[in-house]
Amino acid sequence: MNLDWLLRDSLQLTLIFAALVFIAVFTQYNKATRYKSMPVALRALLKAAPALFLTGLSWSLGYNLVALLFLLCSIGDIFLDLPTDKVKNGFLIGGISFFAALIVVCILSEQKQVPDYPLLRLAITNIVIASFVLRWVLRRLSKLELIVEIIYFAMLIVANVFASTSTVSVFLGSSLWFMSDLSIGLGEKVSDDPVNSLDTLGLYDLGLYFLAIGFLNT
Repeated sequence: MNLDWLLRDSLQLTLIFAALVFIAVFTQYNKATRYKSMPVALRALLKAAPALFLTGLSWSLGYNLVALLFLLCSIGDIFLDLPTDKVKNGFLIGGISFFAALIVVCILSEQKQVPDYPLLRLAITNIVIASFVLRWVLRRLSKLELIVEIIYFAMLIVANVFASTSTVSVFLGSSLWFMSDLSIGLGEKVSDDPVNSLDTLGLYDLGLYFLAIGFLNT
């Protein structure tokens, strides 16, 4: 089975993934209103459902390292969604999981490098955009938050540079993930924009979709 493009080669898998993304975004977007009474564990699992689906798909196809990538993303999705008053170290566990996932992206990208790195210059654009956006966010953080954010976004940049040496799908997936996290930073520190809307969680899940396209092909 060649997952060069999931939409072309396996419409059924793509539709299932799209449905899971829709449910995750819709549930998260309305979690403070109509789904307020939903058990937090169930809501967290629904948020992680797209990544969990890609974990199972990757494992079933024998791509164990790709499965690890999506499993780490799943863990991050779950723990970052759990209330801190119920899971004391949930945010820390989720953050570490995503950091580890970015390291796996670097490893996988290096394994699927393309000759002459034609996309490498495009990574410069993402770095400039990130620098432009983060200058509003970072100055609003406490000292500890500032250190954590700098370390995490530095890893995002490194992973995006590695992805730019790989295929178009891998670089696109990494860039969408990058954009999603930038949007979350803006939503939490600059505006009232929901941090789990289509332009944040949706972009992130779409990024995972393109990473799956890039990594799950021969």
